[in-house]
Amino acid sequence: MKILAIETSCDETCAAIVEGTKIWSNVVWSQIDLHKGFGGVVPSIAKRAHEEKIDWVVNKALVTDVDAVAVTVGPGLAIALEVGIRKAKELASKWNKPLVAVNHIEGHVLSGLTPEVKFPAMALVVSGGHTELIYAEKIGQYKIVARTMDDALGESLDKAARMLGLGYPGGAMLEKKAEGGNAKAYPLPLPMKGRETERAFSYSGLKTAMWRIVNQLINSSVNQLSEQQIKDLAAGYQDMAFKHVVRVSKKTLEDFPVKDLLVGGGVAANKELRKRLAEMAEELRFSVWFPAKGLYGDNAAMVGIAAGYKAEKGLYEANIDAVDREPRARIDEVFKWRE
Repeated sequence: MKILAIETSCDETCAAIVEGTKIWSNVVWSQIDLHKGFGGVVPSIAKRAHEEKIDWVVNKALVTDVDAVAVTVGPGLAIALEVGIRKAKELASKWNKPLVAVNHIEGHVLSGLTPEVKFPAMALVVSGGHTELIYAEKIGQYKIVARTMDDALGESLDKAARMLGLGYPGGAMLEKKAEGGNAKAYPLPLPMKGRETERAFSYSGLKTAMWRIVNQLINSSVNQLSEQQIKDLAAGYQDMAFKHVVRVSKKTLEDFPVKDLLVGGGVAANKELRKRLAEMAEELRFSVWFPAKGLYGDNAAMVGIAAGYKAEKGLYEANIDAVDREPRARIDEVFKWRE
């Protein structure tokens, strides 16, 4: 079954055609240039940009006929979600095709799925808006077992980059600077050290420590960090943020009967994080699975993949008109699959 999938949960306008795990097309129009001057996503600008580009990405993605339409309905920015939902409902009605409502996080969870993955499994989603460990009894049956208490990992990295004057979005720039830095140059703390059994992520303390060190350095110099100071701080912040992820993940994984770890989300594109997760998996004798290139950040192909599994069970929306945005949706509550 070929599915046209639409994704507009934040600041990428996306459309794709997916058949099972085969991706016929995957179109992403990024709004980064529209938001970088504000240091973050401006919802009203995101909505307007989605409205301007939604027809373009859909038309570019339509390389073949489709049998169904899928759309992200949450979580995400409400006024951004509504653009994609409106277009999906319009096309499903116009073409007389069934509609599949998809959870954005489930898309990330299943983006690295291969036939070799064995369930139950654990999924780690690390993105700009979410940091969660999700126990997957099977496809469609999920339980969040650890989540962030404050910032998501991607958001935290972006804020650290902003402190260093690296711009927005900063995660990729922070990664690049960290490659030439000394992670031990400054006394940045390991978040929640000794509290890993609480199954929670937190970056507020690390972020505050970073802010204090940056300000101390600036005040003691000529109001400007040197290039080496930026590299060292980037390396130190990234090191502690990733150590925290690995420590919490490792402790949580030890408590569940799983041998497969699915990793998804934009931050999973970070080479250092992937390396550390792979090392952890080897130590625990796990198999770790990452998405293919192009499926890390927000995209419609992952939405189509998730929709395909729902379509196999006939889990279409009985009342298209009732489909609405769910900006605070949890993968283990609002979108429990119907049997």
